[in-house]
Amino acid sequence: MINTRRTKRVIALAVGLSLVAAACGGDDDDSEDVGTDEPAAEETEEPADDAEEPADDTEEPADDMDEPADDGEEPADDMDEPADDGDEPAAGGAVGYGNAQEFSNYNNGLASSNSVKNTIILTQVLPAPFNFEGPTGNLEMDEELVDAVNVVSDDPQVIEYVINANAAWSDGEPIDCDDFYLTWAFNNGTLKQLDEDGNVVVDPETESELSLFEVTGSSGYEDIESVECSEDGKTVTTTYSTVYADWRALFGGMMPAHIIEAQAGVDDGVAAYDSDDRESLEAMAEFFNTGWSLNPGEIKPDIMPSGGKLTIDSWEAGSSLTLVPNESYWGTMANGPVTVRYIAEEAQAQALANGEINAMDPQPTPDLLAQLEGTDGVTVETGTQYVWEHFDFNFNTAFGNRDVREAFAKCLPRQQMVANLIQPLVPEAVVLNNRMNQEFEEGYIDQSGGQFDEVDIEGAQALLEGSGETLPIDVRIGWFDNGGNQRRTDQVALAVESCNQVEGFNVMDNGSETFFDVELSAGDWDIAMFAWAGSPLKSGTTALYGCEGSYAIAAGYCNPEVDEVIAAIDSELDAATQVDLANQLDQLLWDDLFSIPVFSFPGVAAWSDNAENVVYNPSNNGLMWNAASWQLV
Repeated sequence: MINTRRTKRVIALAVGLSLVAAACGGDDDDSEDVGTDEPAAEETEEPADDAEEPADDTEEPADDMDEPADDGEEPADDMDEPADDGDEPAAGGAVGYGNAQEFSNYNNGLASSNSVKNTIILTQVLPAPFNFEGPTGNLEMDEELVDAVNVVSDDPQVIEYVINANAAWSDGEPIDCDDFYLTWAFNNGTLKQLDEDGNVVVDPETESELSLFEVTGSSGYEDIESVECSEDGKTVTTTYSTVYADWRALFGGMMPAHIIEAQAGVDDGVAAYDSDDRESLEAMAEFFNTGWSLNPGEIKPDIMPSGGKLTIDSWEAGSSLTLVPNESYWGTMANGPVTVRYIAEEAQAQALANGEINAMDPQPTPDLLAQLEGTDGVTVETGTQYVWEHFDFNFNTAFGNRDVREAFAKCLPRQQMVANLIQPLVPEAVVLNNRMNQEFEEGYIDQSGGQFDEVDIEGAQALLEGSGETLPIDVRIGWFDNGGNQRRTDQVALAVESCNQVEGFNVMDNGSETFFDVELSAGDWDIAMFAWAGSPLKSGTTALYGCEGSYAIAAGYCNPEVDEVIAAIDSELDAATQVDLANQLDQLLWDDLFSIPVFSFPGVAAWSDNAENVVYNPSNNGLMWNAASWQLV
């Protein structure tokens, strides 16, 4: 049973999974994820640490779940052919990385900021006990941050983290249990906004309780019953009330507890949470929610310390951001600076040929791949990605009517999109018919029944005419459009051309540069087109599909049966059973027709031959997952 909800409240798009809205890996800001799908941003907000982000122009979101640099400059008319006489950067200089979307927030755990564009900057700045690493995209322990992570007990589930005694933020404060504890406290969903009478503030439209800390989601953290600190603060023991299968995805991108306390004027944040000191909690929430939001080119070094191998050094708005080695790092030092250059995806191949950048992993097109393969001194690697494109319905509009959703699904030319835009890159590519398992994974099952594989204009016409809705229906397709992603432009054009053959649909290209930052989270769209960037994990989809999930709320979607299956996935330790449950969830989403998946992203990465240690990564962290190891030779 679907409950339709209406709201204009700004939400976090990528949530508790490992999905991020990403314009993923490239211009697509399809918002990150430790679990499942980073809003691939076209951009969506990142989910909780284990949720997908929307790919950057798929957007992050996810994301804690299923993140997009589409705002880069457009290529000049004379940049179509690679230059043969470009100057090579000197050995030992800064390695240049091309990305289309610009950094915006040091706090990537907010619903409003969670995106791949931030993830790639922060992946080696903010500490995490586990990270999605290349070339598999699997979670691997950071052996320099933690000496050990021990499963103390399975029943109840108890996990112990032993933090390196020397691990410290770049301002000298130790990385310790306080950082873990406040990450849990702010993300576990127990802290709500209160009115003047002390009552929990409820959204009048959705009837959902509003969180004090505006995080992407609570998946996993809500299952932790307690966090205990050793006397020296270097051992953290987490005890779960309910088993959470993908616990390794939690505590990623931790924020500095001491900065939050100092900026809020709070002596002890842990004590404030334990004693429910509302004045202190609200002061910390005010800073947490707003204090790290940045204007283009703005850096706040006093409150943006590094807990990793790299630190943010400089930022020229609209042009570049440079990361330099964290001189206070206690482990293996970074090899050298990395400069992220903000360049539209269509111009990145030329920039690589010219030596302006040394590495890139944009959304591929046949022309771009051919250009890269025709460039001397460049390594090109292709592969699959945990990023997938989709069209989502806004249930707060006429698309709350199942007949209207199905009519659009019948006119959407998915086969043509795959044939024209993806198969020239990956000849074996097929239409994606599963949101939880991608076609290159063993658990993939096509559960659509094939009913939307082929365009059926007559069937769509009959459904629309019988829907009971007043016709014509305006259909705004929202997506991240900065003029630099031809594939997305072509994809929307195909949808508009096909579905406008159905009398009663007035389909419009409503792409904009502000889509991820403004329209998506505000629900100001009829259909949203972007990608979720994620990982192999299946948990953490509450933010995307759950009744209390930030993205589901924005889309006006709620099915209690979906919540039950998500809870079962999150607590299932057996991998095979978890995959089966994920397929059950996908079947429910097909039954409700919440969204229409289109295809899994083909991945391409390229780097100059004088750039060492660049390693392809199919997860939402992209190539930058090991940027501290890069160097020019």
